[in-house]
Amino acid sequence: MVRAITDRFGTETTVGAGAAAKAVAEDTRELVRAEVALAKAELTQAVREKAIGAGMLTAAGVAAWLGLQALLIAAGFALALVMPGWAAALVVAAALVIVAATMALIGRRKAATPVRLDITKSTVEEDVAWTKGQLQRR
Repeated sequence: MVRAITDRFGTETTVGAGAAAKAVAEDTRELVRAEVALAKAELTQAVREKAIGAGMLTAAGVAAWLGLQALLIAAGFALALVMPGWAAALVVAAALVIVAATMALIGRRKAATPVRLDITKSTVEEDVAWTKGQLQRR
């Protein structure tokens, strides 16, 4: 079979079916390469933005940690106005130990719960059932 095709420069040429198929295959390869390059560029940009966001969150966490320390020092100084300094420091330290112990108990309980993939399991089972149905129809 002889067909007229237009090449990349707009020139119309007449070629056989084999040459036309080869041209289509080459164009498809180039299209796939271009799509992969576009995906890489998009992924690189997205990762860059996520990294900047993670860095900013880390800086915010450090600033919050320093602010909490300053508040605890201020609480200790405020308590030192009504009791000896050592007792004020002991009260603040005891409060921190109680908060830490409570958080540790809650965290331990959360960490002990098993990971469940119920939704993923059900969707995979649906996909397998659908695929089997498609294979039986053919």
